[in-house]
Amino acid sequence: MSISDTGRRGPGETPAALLTPLPSQAADVDQPGRRSRALAAVAGIVGPVLLAAYFALPALVKMPAAGASPGKLIAFANAHRVLFYFGGWLQVTGALLSIAFLLVLLQLSGARRALAGSITLIGCAVLLSVVAIEAALLEAVPMAAANGDHATVATAYALSTGGVFARIFPLAAAPLVFAGIGFALSGTSVLPRAFARAALLVAGLFLVAGLAAVFATAGLILAIVMSVAEAIWFLTAAIAFARRTSS
Repeated sequence: MSISDTGRRGPGETPAALLTPLPSQAADVDQPGRRSRALAAVAGIVGPVLLAAYFALPALVKMPAAGASPGKLIAFANAHRVLFYFGGWLQVTGALLSIAFLLVLLQLSGARRALAGSITLIGCAVLLSVVAIEAALLEAVPMAAANGDHATVATAYALSTGGVFARIFPLAAAPLVFAGIGFALSGTSVLPRAFARAALLVAGLFLVAGLAAVFATAGLILAIVMSVAEAIWFLTAAIAFARRTSS
């Protein structure tokens, strides 16, 4: 049911029905072909893997703490210039591939024109914006270091690695994405129904983590845990989708 149908909602209809499409809506949009579905499944698998590699980089190379002295940060950035650029690429590309997978799921669900579709699209836009800004700050570090700009290096490094975006991400981007796709997949056969319920649960827990992170470090830890859960959802959903596509 689309947003325009809200004025004609009968007394027996529940608000949740507004978030899911009618069967007729799935028929009036172009559905991705078999090859597009296969590519979407690959994107859903590769995207989280790239993001996992991005988050693993600091532990592998022992990056300095966000509060390190500008001189130490400049020395590290000059010695690991490619690492910063590669990290930004991993983050943006991983997020973009994950979003591409979600968009195919949304198209197949028939909910693109429903409220759930709008929520998903807005969430994807917010997610990609947050990721792009963080990646831009990360890549600004070696550029500023090459010019000896201590202030920019310290600021950009602190913003990109100090947990700022880890607190912002669960406040809006993650809940919107998972709530939207969860409602969109409800009542469809695109994926097993457990994935729709899991997506709604992940959305709720991300929202709790985002609110908790405002007041305590425990919220930030929960947000990190939920990021792992998010990656697991994407990987398992993509594998399940690939199996349905190949059958």
